[in-house]
Amino acid sequence: MDFRAWRRRLREYDEITNVGPIIRRYFVIGAFDGALTVLGIIIGSSAFGDLESHKGLVVSASFGAAIALSVSSAVGAYEAERVEKKLDIRTIERALLARLSEEHREAFRFAAIVSALVHGVAPLIAALLPVIPFLLLDARTATIAAIVITLVILFVLGVYLGNLVRERVVVTGLRFAAAGIGTALILWFLGARLA
Repeated sequence: MDFRAWRRRLREYDEITNVGPIIRRYFVIGAFDGALTVLGIIIGSSAFGDLESHKGLVVSASFGAAIALSVSSAVGAYEAERVEKKLDIRTIERALLARLSEEHREAFRFAAIVSALVHGVAPLIAALLPVIPFLLLDARTATIAAIVITLVILFVLGVYLGNLVRERVVVTGLRFAAAGIGTALILWFLGARLA
């Protein structure tokens, strides 16, 4: 199948299943989860003393959490979408009093797979970006850089969603970043109490 035929098929699948909004939601939810999960690991670890001595543990735990969250998100999204798409097929077939074509069934399978891939990749990317400074910098600088990277990721997600609905993008971006700042403050406070 050449590129044009493949693009045409993807457009047809999207028209049949309306998978675009589902993918968008899964991307934002997954990226938000990934960014905040690793932020939690980084800030939680920094509350327990000398971060430089266990920087490797922070990197390892963050990678482990990113991969686990990615697999969990992908499998959960696939199973949820697979079931929802089967229910959609049944509803449509009952309404039409006829079976859907194989192309329609293939489109629904495709939607479930793409949804799962997006929901699996989004948290992985958003979780691993804040870890990169720990591979290159001292722990204190890396912690600050990781927090900034996480807040930028959250801000960009908010801007993206705000732009979709023609809201003031800066306000929406700041709302998302505020969720990250609030999470960081709660974790910092809890870490200081538990340390």
